[in-house]
Amino acid sequence: MRAEVKELSSAAPAVDAARSLFFVEYGMGHKTHHRFLEEHLDRDPRFDPTLIRLYWMDEFAEWLSRYHLLPFADGGLDFWTWWVFQFKRQQVRYLLRRYDPNELDLVYIHTQTAATSILDLPRRVPTVVSIDLTWKLAFQESRYHQSPLLRATLDLERRIFERSDLVVSFSDWAAASVIDDYGIPASKVRVVRNGVTLPPPLTGIRNGHSPNGHGASNGHGANGVHANGHSPNGHAHGNGNGRHEPAGDLLKLGFIGNGFIRKGGDLLLKVHQERFADLAHLTLVTGDPPKGTNGLRNVQIRTEVPWVELMTSVLPGFDLFVFPTRFDYSPYAVIEAMTAGVPVISTRVGAIPEMVEDGVGGFLIEAGHEGSLAERVSWALENRAQLPAMGERGRERAATHYAAATNYPLLLDALAEVARTRSGAGK
Repeated sequence: MRAEVKELSSAAPAVDAARSLFFVEYGMGHKTHHRFLEEHLDRDPRFDPTLIRLYWMDEFAEWLSRYHLLPFADGGLDFWTWWVFQFKRQQVRYLLRRYDPNELDLVYIHTQTAATSILDLPRRVPTVVSIDLTWKLAFQESRYHQSPLLRATLDLERRIFERSDLVVSFSDWAAASVIDDYGIPASKVRVVRNGVTLPPPLTGIRNGHSPNGHGASNGHGANGVHANGHSPNGHAHGNGNGRHEPAGDLLKLGFIGNGFIRKGGDLLLKVHQERFADLAHLTLVTGDPPKGTNGLRNVQIRTEVPWVELMTSVLPGFDLFVFPTRFDYSPYAVIEAMTAGVPVISTRVGAIPEMVEDGVGGFLIEAGHEGSLAERVSWALENRAQLPAMGERGRERAATHYAAATNYPLLLDALAEVARTRSGAGK
């Protein structure tokens, strides 16, 4: 079972600090959540925490994940999601054996897919599950057809929510599903949005504005931690078609995200090459770059970018961040672009409409709609002078609603409240 256990001790815990276990799925945007959670836990004396990274799968399970029979997989009839829940249950159960539940004041797990093991804990152990979606939403909006055979997964997820003392959601979108689709009382559900705080080097980079009035992160990216699951070796490079530096008069478009096709990178690349290759330069930052990239015009592909470089150099170099994702939850990439003062074109999926104000800090389009994407890029070309002001409005919204320096203390306040129920009742 792949996991990494870290005792946090740089801040002296208080005498009555809550003995806490924090399990965090460590992949994709969850790495960013892990980074900021660790940073804030490390200096909060209310917690005596152990932070545990849960890697997605071991080698055998990774092999099984590739063995799907269509159309069973597309219909959800392979029960893959159910088996992921069961695998994670064993993974966390194995790790929990190291700890005496009588000594625990709090168990926090992100996300619910890893939280089945809380059903095995004594009821006296306070538990909090945080989420960025529900599987009901995923089954509705992603690859699955609606099928009664998915009911087993949804019932298991409902039991997890019922057992939790608190469900923390990154968005109103997911919180509403917990309440409406699973019948969980609203009093047990709290929205604390995910967020980003800029690293120390990022000051005054766009039109003389200070990008963030809040505190700064500790620069973990310099130690090889990457946003959006980028490779941790600290290098950055282009693809075989060469590193094309954008010409000064071209509109600079950017895309960031693994899961290149799911996040619409293929659609963006197609629209760019067919309509805008001579008018705009496109930078793609992705861990799974497209195949057949020879002959692309005005395209740079980067597969490995440290987070600090991403935030201080790469993102601020874009005139427009384009993220035509087909299905998503609460993507950090959108928040990062807004935080860096870059206007955003994205889709009306998941919690993105909560992030981007259409026509204010960017534009929202329908997923998979090539014409709408091309129309908004054309608008940006014709109204280029308006983009900095649009990016500034998005930055202001990110600073208000999606600053890690604000939201992670709110999250820890909520967790400390749950932990006090344990200490108040006596151990």
